[in-house]
Amino acid sequence: MKLAPWFFLPVLITTYVDAALAQTKTQTISIYRCGADGRDLRDSPCPAHLPASDSQLIFDQPSAGQAQASKEIAAADAKRADAMQKARLKQEAEARHLNGKVAGIDGLKTSGQAASAPTAKPPVTTQSPKPPKPPKPPKSPKHPKAAEPSAAPG
Repeated sequence: MKLAPWFFLPVLITTYVDAALAQTKTQTISIYRCGADGRDLRDSPCPAHLPASDSQLIFDQPSAGQAQASKEIAAADAKRADAMQKARLKQEAEARHLNGKVAGIDGLKTSGQAASAPTAKPPVTTQSPKPPKPPKPPKSPKHPKAAEPSAAPG
């Protein structure tokens, strides 16, 4: 096993870190915490009637080259996103067009098979349809007295 690459790894990492630090500027600003709990943060001194504490905030300011590169990357990403959206919409439209065709009764056939299948035509008949039946006459109402057999005395 060769150990030579492992000896150069710390040197390589140090080089990249130094290059990254050379591109940014470390800046410091004063932050003033005002109020009883210090929840009011300001970049200017607090009014005289509020308790205050002063602290330093250290941050890295990106260089002009880094800011420009970030803007270019964002613009390229936006162009790629637009192209991908157009491709997705086109693909969805094609899928709707292909899936809009009848696939068959059982639903197992693909749209390509359904397109090549012959279309079913209604059978041609030479007989005329039967005439409709006349309506039935209404039933006469039943009278309870007429429906009961008369009892003979006797």
